[in-house]
Formats: sequence, C-alpha cells, structure tokens
Amino acid sequence: MTEPENKALSYIATETDPASLLQIARNAQGKSPSVEKAALRRLAEVSAKHMPGTVEHACWQMVHAVEALRRLNGRKVPRMNRMRAKIEKDGEIGALEYCARKKTDGFDEVMDYGTPELTAEAIALRHASHFSSAALAAAQSRLEQRGVQFDPRGNIV
Repeated sequence: MTEPENKALSYIATETDPASLLQIARNAQGKSPSVEKAALRRLAEVSAKHMPGTVEHACWQMVHAVEALRRLNGRKVPRMNRMRAKIEKDGEIGALEYCARKKTDGFDEVMDYGTPELTAEAIALRHASHFSSAALAAAQSRLEQRGVQFDPRGNIV
C-alpha cells in the first residue's frame, strides 16, 4: 500500500461526514479499491444511527452502503425505497428476514462490490438468534454459493 493510501485510510478512520466519505470513495474509484471500500464502509458505519453492534445498526449500515454504492455507480434512483418502506412496516429484523429468505438486487450489488459483510444474509448470520431457521439456511446457502466463508458465529473469514 502506498503512503497516500495509508494517509487516506487514517483520515477515513476518523471522518464522520457521510458526504466527505462519499467524495473520498468517488475520488478513489479506479485508483485504490482499498481506499474506496474503506470510505464506503465508514460512510455506512457513521450514517447508521442505532447502537453499534445491534441488528438495527447493521441493517441501516447495509441500507446506507447500498445507497452509497448506487451513487458511486451513477444510478438514477439510488435510494432503497422498497427496503425503507419494509423497515417502516415490519421493522429492521422483519425487513432483514425478508431479504435473507429472498435474494434481492442489493445482495448482488454488494457482493459484486466485494463487501459481503454488508449483506442482509451476513447480518442475519451474525445475529442468528433474531432470525428464523429458514432465513438462516437461505442466507448461509446464498453466501456459500458465492464462495463466502464464515465462522460459527456468522463472521466472514
């Protein structure tokens, strides 16, 4: 890793402004995948307003990550309007349960980007006690089909 990349990563680790982090990710596109992904992950982390470590926080991290990824890719409508409506109707756990049981466009987008930890499937496995056995089996199968390995606690290895 180069010195400028190391400096960028250090800056990203302390930055709390989502707009600044999105701009860093844009600037790193095609130049430094590690900086780009670090900025996206940090953007998702600081944008989620719930207590870190909770299912709710992880759910909103996923939403913000997918929306930022869509902005980076120039999508006309980057917001996850259906997911946001599902969260409002069924709560974060209900929305994640639905996504874990049924493959979504967001899954492919996040997997293709190389951040499997930000999928509903990975969130369900990390917080298994909140999800049905059917959702967990579907999540595990979908991730395994894409070559993702995880430990018994659902953390990606």
